[in-house]
Amino acid sequence: MSPRNSAQNEAQRAQTRQAILMAGLKAFAEKGYAAASMSYIAKEAGISKGLSYHYFQSKEDLLHGILEMLMSMADGLESMWEGKTPAEKLSLTIEMTFQIVQEQPDTIRFMTALALQPDVTEQIKGLVLKQKLANMFIYEDLFRALGYSDPRNEAFAFGALLDGMVMGVLALGEDYPLLDVKQIILSKYEL
Repeated sequence: MSPRNSAQNEAQRAQTRQAILMAGLKAFAEKGYAAASMSYIAKEAGISKGLSYHYFQSKEDLLHGILEMLMSMADGLESMWEGKTPAEKLSLTIEMTFQIVQEQPDTIRFMTALALQPDVTEQIKGLVLKQKLANMFIYEDLFRALGYSDPRNEAFAFGALLDGMVMGVLALGEDYPLLDVKQIILSKYEL
């Protein structure tokens, strides 16, 4: 068997890093930040604990990596807005939010648990709050473009609708009427 070239090595490193990020996301979502150890995360990623520290210096560094990954995913969603009308942007936001809730339950549990865990550092909480506020400004601009008389409060109400749906799904699981709720929200905004 011939040795790997540099491109293959880089691909392997990227794959290993992604495996650690996903194992960390799942562990933090299921066990909580404080209870999830780097040993457990490494085992779930299928690597040694020592190798996990080659990629992330600490559990907090891993948490930062997960947040960066999720924020870059959110940036990708924003690029999908290009060339869309305000109504299309709102509809796409609702559709994508419900799709993420359906297809990425670990991500939803992680973000919700992170916001509620007392042992997560203030720096991490600050990043989460910063992202939440950025979303509110985006929503406010969207509702302003749609002609709402109070776009700021509509943005917060919209955020509350989505947050409430997420909490309902977390509490009720498969018993939550996800598709019906999506249709109600789409109807509320005449989409």
